Amino acid sequence: MRADIAEQPARVREALVAVGRQSDALAAVLRGASQVVLLGRGSSRSASTYAATAFRTLTGLPAFTTSPAHLAWSDSVETLDGTVVIAVSQSGESTEVVAAAARARDLGGRLVVVTNSPSSTLAGLGGPELTVDFHAGAEVAVPATKSFTASLACLLGIALAGRPALLDEATDALPALMADVLDHAGARFDVGDADNLVCAGEGFAESVGEEGAIKLRETLRRPVAAFETSEFLHGSINSVDSATTVIVAAADPLGGRLGDQAAVGARARGARTVSIGASPTSLADCHVRVPEAPAHWAPFLTVLPLQIAALEAAVARGVDPDQPAGLSKVTLIADAASP
Repeated sequence: MRADIAEQPARVREALVAVGRQSDALAAVLRGASQVVLLGRGSSRSASTYAATAFRTLTGLPAFTTSPAHLAWSDSVETLDGTVVIAVSQSGESTEVVAAAARARDLGGRLVVVTNSPSSTLAGLGGPELTVDFHAGAEVAVPATKSFTASLACLLGIALAGRPALLDEATDALPALMADVLDHAGARFDVGDADNLVCAGEGFAESVGEEGAIKLRETLRRPVAAFETSEFLHGSINSVDSATTVIVAAADPLGGRLGDQAAVGARARGARTVSIGASPTSLADCHVRVPEAPAHWAPFLTVLPLQIAALEAAVARGVDPDQPAGLSKVTLIADAASP
């Protein structure tokens, strides 16, 4: 896992360069689209949460995530005419994502596949022109790290397919900022002794709250809650106590202000608080500062300290972070459409 984490700047650059070569075809698919629907599970769902915000913000298209199982096996969807459906899967073999992608095509959706396995079943549904490769390489650890940020890069590249200058800017500058975070000793915080954990983020950072919670669940084998920061403030904050560590990621000043509210409220209930963001100050007990960057770059930076924290907490607890008991790299669930 440590080696996978260290590769991320190079892998993100490679993914951004590669998706840039497909920009013309991807931009053509987005032209005339009425909406974008994103499919993913696990870390690919966190990436889809990021992408939905990116499409709404950077293209103006309505965009949202939906349950692959619901799309695949329910009877409630009648047509996807005019919809671009983006299916995200590291393995390209997740049962429900493959089934949902196939049904999306049957319902008239235009399918784009984002995967680390260009020879997979899912990639076969998308076809070579509309399959975007993570270019993350083989990921040794079961918990996704470099495949997550590489998938973010692919999704950002799709959203910027019609804006090549912004894509070039990200390709040139973002990997170096990621390397700065990984090289900075201050991008570390300890959750090794936390009994209960909460991760939160707002806007572009909502995906970081989701993904951070997944990494901590997988490596520590403990339940970890994930919230939009503003949703956490609506009642759920009252569930924390002195056995809880609350981690809040921010991508922009609004997220920082909401994070400060969450930190103050959680600390008043006895919780330890950690913030991750570009703000020079924070009201949390521990603040991990990352470089200033556009909001749509922020998740690439703020997720890194969470990955490291999950790795180091697992090692401190004597748990193997690479092969958590009970987990495998590809999750297959039974076809729920079958009786």
